[in-house]
Amino acid sequence: MQSDTFAPLLIGGLVAAAIVAGLMVTGGPIAARAEKRDMARLADLRELQSFVACRYDLDDAVPNTLATDERCADKLPMADPVTDAPYVYEKTSATSYRLCARFERPELVEDYDLGPGQWQRDSGCFLLTQK
Repeated sequence: MQSDTFAPLLIGGLVAAAIVAGLMVTGGPIAARAEKRDMARLADLRELQSFVACRYDLDDAVPNTLATDERCADKLPMADPVTDAPYVYEKTSATSYRLCARFERPELVEDYDLGPGQWQRDSGCFLLTQK
């Protein structure tokens, strides 16, 4: 191989390797879309959490269900915007409840907080407490 063709091939190979390494580190566009969908789910759960906090402030207890209450919200996001699967709400005590969704990249969700409580990665649930 001649030296005048070796340098461009080497540079091209290094550029290709850098692109592949970058996609491996960031996950590429497919992972980015999954993360964006998870952020939409998380935003919905935050809205539901705000609704529960409002109802708690009014009633001194978390609600039994997420039935719409005009005092706190006209419309609630009750289902995943992508899969249409319903979000899960479960009252566990007068001050505690679970909010659950199916996340595509649950390892990233633990970096976000919905308030006093705990993230359960395996179930996709936040165990939350009103204070």
